[in-house]
Amino acid sequence: MSENEGGMSARKERKFPAIAVSVCAVGLALIFGFLAGWTARWYALGTDVRNLLWAVGEARDHYYTGLTEDDIYERLFDAFRFDSYSQFYTREEYEAVRSMNAGEGADTGLSFSRIETNGLIRIYRVTGNSPAEAAGLSDGMYVFRFGPDRTDLRTGSATELLAFLSGRREELVLEAGFDGSGEDAAFYTLRADDYYISYCLYRDSGTAVRFLREGKTGELLGHAAAIGGLSGLPEDTAYIRLDRFYGTAAEEFEACLAYMRERGRTNLVVDLRRNGGGSIDVFRQIAGFFPRTADKGRVLACYAVYNDGSRTELYTQNNYSRYFGEDTHIKVLADENTASASECLIGTMVSCGALQYDGIYLREEGGTARTYGKGIMQTTIMSPYGGALKLTTARVYWPNGTTIHGTGVRAEDGAIPVPAPVLPGKTDIFLERFLGMIA
Repeated sequence: MSENEGGMSARKERKFPAIAVSVCAVGLALIFGFLAGWTARWYALGTDVRNLLWAVGEARDHYYTGLTEDDIYERLFDAFRFDSYSQFYTREEYEAVRSMNAGEGADTGLSFSRIETNGLIRIYRVTGNSPAEAAGLSDGMYVFRFGPDRTDLRTGSATELLAFLSGRREELVLEAGFDGSGEDAAFYTLRADDYYISYCLYRDSGTAVRFLREGKTGELLGHAAAIGGLSGLPEDTAYIRLDRFYGTAAEEFEACLAYMRERGRTNLVVDLRRNGGGSIDVFRQIAGFFPRTADKGRVLACYAVYNDGSRTELYTQNNYSRYFGEDTHIKVLADENTASASECLIGTMVSCGALQYDGIYLREEGGTARTYGKGIMQTTIMSPYGGALKLTTARVYWPNGTTIHGTGVRAEDGAIPVPAPVLPGKTDIFLERFLGMIA
């Protein structure tokens, strides 16, 4: 038994060099194959891409303050801002955008004007159903001071205020008011929190209502809004302010129309001031309420033309007769911040007979009255690695062939100018003057 075992050991020792040579040969073949493939791929990238990758490596290794590849690529991805609308998103950034577009807020609900008046910050928009709205803050207010509580308040720029608000979940205090001198300043206490955004506000001469979703899958329920009825609005007219084309905006808009019918109102004012647009799908749903045409079923809402000349037609379902009749009069309020899907909605109304140009009321300042003039469309392209690229891909046309890109809807088209400040104060001067015009 000992000999047999010894004999077996001797035979294994004699075969080992041959096995080792075979393994090494396979390993070297794999290495050379990998290197050959990598080299072929490297040269297939092209000189510009190779130079870029080389520069990234050099910057990472030698920049005097130290850089990570994340730092470098964050700056490189900024290069995709070919215009004001194109942008690259990381996975985390895109998830945040998706959440917001779905109508889920996780902040205070405040946005601020880019223009500081007399060195003071002004609130551009208070999001419906947000902590800011619950605290009593309103569009157009000046912010004088801010801090964690009333004993620790500071002044600062809009950028500093946004940095202060960012990511905060604890209680915070804003000192704000409508009077730029601070005479009506008061303290408003709020905290950033999760909430479902309300995009529509319904008003008539007697009441004001917001329709809010109860949870992610719950129904929309009407809640009385503290702002109250709109004095001066004709008894037969309803007013709907539409803030953006995201989340539950289409469902809310229809809920407002149903409430309008229930309240016996037959005419409508749609307020699109400071509405910068949003989702094309939400636009299509809302546009379906306005084709005052004999066409039944699908109606063209707009169409897009791409850089290769191809055309995509975007249709909506004709639901005009659900809430409007032959004698209905529709008017639209707009300003220089009415953009994109908002302008497209105006285009559907005009093209399909629901609105005349003299039913469009534009904020006028310095002899100029127009909407923003954004007649282009963005497409979000998903990366296989988790990021996303939002890219301007098409020019958008109204159903009648009009494009407003770069020009907007103007007083020269027949719209009615209304002299008024860009932001409302304690009194919304634009709305007050409009009501005087239609009284």
